[in-house]
Amino acid sequence: MENLNALWLDLPADEMNVAAEFRLTTDIPPCGATLRVAAADFYRLWVDGRLAAHGPARAPHGHARVDEIPLGAGSGVTLVVEVHSVNVPCFDDVFQNAFFAAELVAADGRALAGTADFEAWRDETLVQKVRRYSYQRGFLESRRMAEDPAGFRRGGPAPAGYARAAMAPRPMPRLLPRGVNYPRLAFHDAGAPVGRGSVTFDMAAASRNTREVFLVGRNGFRGFLPGEWEDDSALDAARLVWSGSGTGADLYDFGRTITGFFSLRVRADSPGGATVLVVFDEVRAPEGAPFPVDPLRGTWTRVLKWRLAPGEYDLLALHPSSARFAAVVVTEGSADTLGFGMVDYENPDKSAAAIPPTGDATLDKIIAAARETFAQNAVDVLTDCPSRERAGWMFDAFFTGRAEALFTGRNLVERALLEDYSLCPQLDALPEGMVPMLYPGEALQGEFIPNWSLWWVLELRQYLERTGDAGVAEASRPAIERLLGWFKKFENADGLLENLGGWVFVEWSACNDKDHVAGVNFPTNFLYASALEAAGRLLGRDDLASRGAAVRDAAARLAWNGEWFEDNAVRDESGALRLQGHVTETGQYYAFYFGGATPASHPDLWGRLVSEFGPRRAAAAYPDITPSNAIPGAYMRLELLLRDGRRAQVLEECRDFFAPMADLTGTLWEHLSMNASMDHGFASSAAWLIVEALKKPLATRGGLS
Repeated sequence: MENLNALWLDLPADEMNVAAEFRLTTDIPPCGATLRVAAADFYRLWVDGRLAAHGPARAPHGHARVDEIPLGAGSGVTLVVEVHSVNVPCFDDVFQNAFFAAELVAADGRALAGTADFEAWRDETLVQKVRRYSYQRGFLESRRMAEDPAGFRRGGPAPAGYARAAMAPRPMPRLLPRGVNYPRLAFHDAGAPVGRGSVTFDMAAASRNTREVFLVGRNGFRGFLPGEWEDDSALDAARLVWSGSGTGADLYDFGRTITGFFSLRVRADSPGGATVLVVFDEVRAPEGAPFPVDPLRGTWTRVLKWRLAPGEYDLLALHPSSARFAAVVVTEGSADTLGFGMVDYENPDKSAAAIPPTGDATLDKIIAAARETFAQNAVDVLTDCPSRERAGWMFDAFFTGRAEALFTGRNLVERALLEDYSLCPQLDALPEGMVPMLYPGEALQGEFIPNWSLWWVLELRQYLERTGDAGVAEASRPAIERLLGWFKKFENADGLLENLGGWVFVEWSACNDKDHVAGVNFPTNFLYASALEAAGRLLGRDDLASRGAAVRDAAARLAWNGEWFEDNAVRDESGALRLQGHVTETGQYYAFYFGGATPASHPDLWGRLVSEFGPRRAAAAYPDITPSNAIPGAYMRLELLLRDGRRAQVLEECRDFFAPMADLTGTLWEHLSMNASMDHGFASSAAWLIVEALKKPLATRGGLS
């Protein structure tokens, strides 16, 4: 790859939110050619005006993955590589300075062009100084456009707002192959509007002031301060009020939540042009809300904005979004929507492995929703959600990896994520030995979840046993050793973790309350026991398996109050550990899931859990015991029922738990509330549970399956 050298616009290295266009017009020989591309942070490729690729696959610090895109023969072929540099710490990619690298190589091996052969423009139609999209991701997209760039992408003159730019060398990261298949990029037509009206504006509405705003400038969190903003499309969206008559606002329903790049063909036909918003969400706003779609639900802002001079435009959003419902709103001037939809951005192999119909319409609907959830969360790494964060959370991937094996027959994306982890350096923001809770991405504010690092060890073992691929496990050995050293510092005389550092995460319920995780947290110790045993297998160390068994036995003995497993114990004034009286449903599942209890060792408790808990639990039953949430209590329960051979009950509870999600969004969620993502990668493992439950009776087994 001798011509694959890194260049960028001749700008200061710390410039944020910069878009650039790199163009080459050339002949492709009869034998064809391959375009190799690496870039930071994100790129898309246009070939003679046609969208041909989006990338790159994400990579660890100091690395870049190279895409190899085949091109057919042609004369005067125009290649445009559009690169967007976010250049702020995010959850959805590592913090890195911008660069662009490309080389064109004929099929016979001849070098046809390199990075320096491309001409560069800065795309100043992108409004640079705007608020961030969310705490976890980059910036909202707002544009001022005087003409459509389609002609430029076919080799024509640069449109207004494209400024010719000199290029300067940039350091070239270490190159890695892409490692996963290229995403599915197909137009998904929104169809006819399901509602039409007009808008008025509530000028008293306030701009949202969540942490992506007030944390800017603190502890390395980068962005633009409100006083610097050139535009605030979140405020525009907050002011929208729907009127059921008139024109200027069209509401669309995709029928289910989908993920991709919003595509809008529009004609601005008033003399002064028009301002057009696309606002969107996964659900309809509640009855009586001022607007049928709430782009401010939760903690991220779902709005795109274009200020357009008169003319026709074929607009495509820079970054992927998730939505079932979307409204195209003209807030100034007049404009006609000529076409609206989304270019899907999802795993192309979601149906590679056939799953026969179950014969049950509800279960088939849940499996279909799980498939779509998986596809939207498995493009290049296994992510938590395709909307708010797009982050490779490690706990989530433990479960999503099962779905990938089920739907695709392979684990390419899981392997890419684990490879990224194996190459992750010690991050300055984290304690020595700790692996990040998500990757490739940044540990914003130095936050980490020690529990997630233990799930990482479990996933490495599960991946090895599922695939037989020892490569990433072997590459991860030094990191596992360092991680165990970090945990060792928190072991007490019984070998139990006590007063653990970081954000101790058990579940989205009272399990996570500070008074439940203080001192010795037993769910975390049950997890620790299994992680020690898994590490022992991966490292070939029998001593770790012995330590894990001892931790499990100690946690089971100390947590048991004669009726329930309690969540934690704290030392009293004499230094003795005392149970705190905190009992949660999920605390019981941790004990059984990780082998601290079995149906045989605790039959009365197991019987209560089977018959009196779960999605059909009576509201008045055990009012002092906090119910489980989706992540991970509900999934632990279902898998425990599966291990115990209760296949019919698993299927019944899957219907109860997942069918309402599938009905509402066609995807599966992370949380039982409706104020979070409603398309969450780990939830796709519901299909694995159903398929396993439909198999022949299972032998009872302990430990992880």
